[in-house]
Formats: sequence, C-alpha cells, structure tokens
Amino acid sequence: MSRARLNSIYDSIGVQRISKSVMKNDSFTLENGRFRTVDSSKVIKVGLLRIILAFFADPALDIPAEGRHRMVSCLLNVTVQENDEPITVGYSVSLSSGEVVNVKVNRMLRWERENSKLYMQSSNGESSYKEKIEFATYFAEEISKGLLFEMPDQIPYLSELIKFGSLLDFDDAVVAFLHKSNNLQLFPEDEDFLKSSVLGCRCPSRKSGAVLGGF
Repeated sequence: MSRARLNSIYDSIGVQRISKSVMKNDSFTLENGRFRTVDSSKVIKVGLLRIILAFFADPALDIPAEGRHRMVSCLLNVTVQENDEPITVGYSVSLSSGEVVNVKVNRMLRWERENSKLYMQSSNGESSYKEKIEFATYFAEEISKGLLFEMPDQIPYLSELIKFGSLLDFDDAVVAFLHKSNNLQLFPEDEDFLKSSVLGCRCPSRKSGAVLGGF
C-alpha cells in the first residue's frame, strides 16, 4: 500500500501525522559560549552562490534579478562562527492527548538568518565519510530553508543540489555539471552581480585568484 493511501486512511480516522505535530522552535543553545570567527569564504563558496543563483533564475520560479540578488546577499554578509561543541536545537511535539513534549537534538550547524550568523560545530582533523555526508545534508537543508522560507515546496530541490555541491567542495566542473544536468543557467546580470559582490566583500582578505575562480 502506498504512503499516500496510508496517509489518507490515517486522516480519515483522525490519526495525526507526526509531520503535522512536530514544530521546530526558534531556540537553540551551545554547550559553551567560546566562538571562533572564521573566514566566511571557506564556507560560503562561489560555487554555492552559482548553484543558488542558477536555481533562482529558473523561469518557473519567476524571481526577478533584483530579488535573486537580494536573497543571495544575506549569505554574502553572513558571519561564520565555530564552536567545538554541538549546537542544540529544540523541537516541540504535540501529542493527541494535548500534551506538548519538548525534544532537543544536536545539529552540526545553525543559520540565524535575521542576525546574519552561521554557527557551526568545528571538525577535528580529516572528516570521515559519515561526517561529510552529515555536514553536506545539514548544510544544504539549513541554507535552503533559510532562503526559501516563502517557497517551502522548493526546499528539497535546492537542498539536493547544494548537498551534491558540498560533497565535492563546489568544484567548478561539478557546479557546471549540476547546472547542465538540471537545465539551469546563470544570466549575465547574475554573473555581473557575483563578480561585483565577491570583489567587494572578499578581496581584502583573500588573493584575487582564489576568489575569482569559476568566473
């Protein structure tokens, strides 16, 4: 029996789906307050921005250039802070009895979009395959949810692209393949925006060759 059919049966008999009963609250805590500010360009890479802009440029989404650039700007202005301890995120689960159970889970990162802060748990040495896929998954989800909170139905699609890009370090050839295989492209105005934004935001702290790779 399909999941859709099961959900239909559950709805007809009044069984609440867990996806409808779980609510993420906005609170999060860190085990200690010792943060290290790191170079944001090591996390918010040009390849990531190219994927996001090409995704937003899809005519089906009908996002004008000004809107695309405004959405991406919140990533360009982010401050990345690392902590040795995991980030704890709270969830509230509403039971059928009316009782609300608070649950806490550890995450590897958290994007406070309104405060332009990206909090991350630092890695110790070479990451294992498990740690790499976990980080790529959480990173893709956090970025996609923060950018597409007004278009939640598009979150899984952007998240999948970012996850693949993250796993392969947003390599230029990988990003180009993701664009081609998903029928995405950057328009000239988006290329110009990226060039001017990266030059304006990152040149003082990085060599131009490292910053402008991919243009």
